[in-house]
Amino acid sequence: MRLKVLLGLIISFVIIGVAGLARAEVIGNFVDKINPFEKLELAGYLKNETAFGIAKENDGWQKFKNVFDLKGNYKLNDSVEFYTDINYWYDSVLEIDDRYDSISKKDKSVLRRPEDKYILKEFYVDVLTDAVDLRAGKQYVVWGTTDGVRILDLVNPLDLREWTLKEFSDLRIPLWMLKAESSITKNGGLQLLVIPDYEPNYYPPAGAPFALRSTVIGAESAASPFVSVRTIDNKPERTLEDSKIGLRWRDVVETGMFSGLEYTLNYLHTYDSAATYYVSTAPGFPVPIKLTRNAEQIEVWGGSFAKSITKGLVGDFGKGWTLRGEFAYIANGAMNYGTDRNIVSTVDVDQYNYALGFDKTFLTNWQFSTQFIQMIAKSKEDFDDNKYTLLFGPTRGPLDEIENMITLKVSTDFIHERLKPECLILYGDDNDWRLAPKISFEVNDNLIVAAGLNFFFGKETQMNGQFDDSDQVFLETKYSW
Repeated sequence: MRLKVLLGLIISFVIIGVAGLARAEVIGNFVDKINPFEKLELAGYLKNETAFGIAKENDGWQKFKNVFDLKGNYKLNDSVEFYTDINYWYDSVLEIDDRYDSISKKDKSVLRRPEDKYILKEFYVDVLTDAVDLRAGKQYVVWGTTDGVRILDLVNPLDLREWTLKEFSDLRIPLWMLKAESSITKNGGLQLLVIPDYEPNYYPPAGAPFALRSTVIGAESAASPFVSVRTIDNKPERTLEDSKIGLRWRDVVETGMFSGLEYTLNYLHTYDSAATYYVSTAPGFPVPIKLTRNAEQIEVWGGSFAKSITKGLVGDFGKGWTLRGEFAYIANGAMNYGTDRNIVSTVDVDQYNYALGFDKTFLTNWQFSTQFIQMIAKSKEDFDDNKYTLLFGPTRGPLDEIENMITLKVSTDFIHERLKPECLILYGDDNDWRLAPKISFEVNDNLIVAAGLNFFFGKETQMNGQFDDSDQVFLETKYSW
């Protein structure tokens, strides 16, 4: 076993050992001693994330990742605060399992550790005034709350090296931006975003544990001796002229039949984080193929709402439920069309996506949350829809004009909220499934251990079915101070 693998194992056992032997005040006192600034507050954690494939066709290591995170908050005065989050990790799985030997040296370097620009996870200053609150720097902005799928939450791109198996809070890629918020009415406020930064979604390369089917197909095509592929990336410049702009109005209704209704109205002028492919060929041998990936400029119009029902609609029926929803109209997008695996051309599309959620707590501490999600893609240009279909970006498989999904999340707790089991189920039409049970245990105030499973079922052309051979068991150990 190579040195880096051994080092990873040592770090993992150190996390568990330190957590078992040390108390929070030990590390806290040490941090206080090395911190020369009274107004600087430091916190952090050590974490190990291990995952192992359990499908017969693809058993083996999927992840052996050790994480170090350090957060700092410095309060200059009542109006100015500075915040930073430094996050570094190393994934030893590429050395542990020889299945990944086919991945190029360049791609392995990205999969092993964060790029330098991502080590600084957040870095911003808050300026609070009576008229407006400003936050300038590297940050995240969360607009949506749906489980497992993004509807409105389109401000930040995603790191999809583990698909969407982790919480979106762990997947978002930070951007440099200015966020301004101001209270206009008693309960209503306006948020403005100015984002000169652009980052695309990160998709793992072919050969990685959760490489998308479309990525694998592309790699197979590029490796063919009969073609020569040249890829061109068109991305917006990081300038004020190409800045993304976001606006959100948020309000809470105080009186009337809609009392307690919280709603938002959202607008986002942005660039699609998922690049659209434009393919052109020319005569010759090998056949020269030019693959252009464009970050399309899109407009997102939408809104959200949440309302808790405190009175029964008929008797006690309906009492205690929370209704919530999100809607997003995405204008001027683009999608490929063709046949399974094969791109013929690209057309402009409009998308209409929405989610309706219903949440309720039963028997004191059993939380049920279910969602109905519908995604509609309408082409704005004509093509032979008897011969071709729109293609689903992650799989390059046929995409229905209307895609439906249902989710269910059930969670509870035992032992004074220390033992927390939960299960998330996602079902898409065409019999596409993901089943994700998980259980976490709070050993003490600082140490949390968790274990779970991710099962995938469905066709390889579907969102979850493409990972049908990637079922996994995972274990996480996190020590915070």
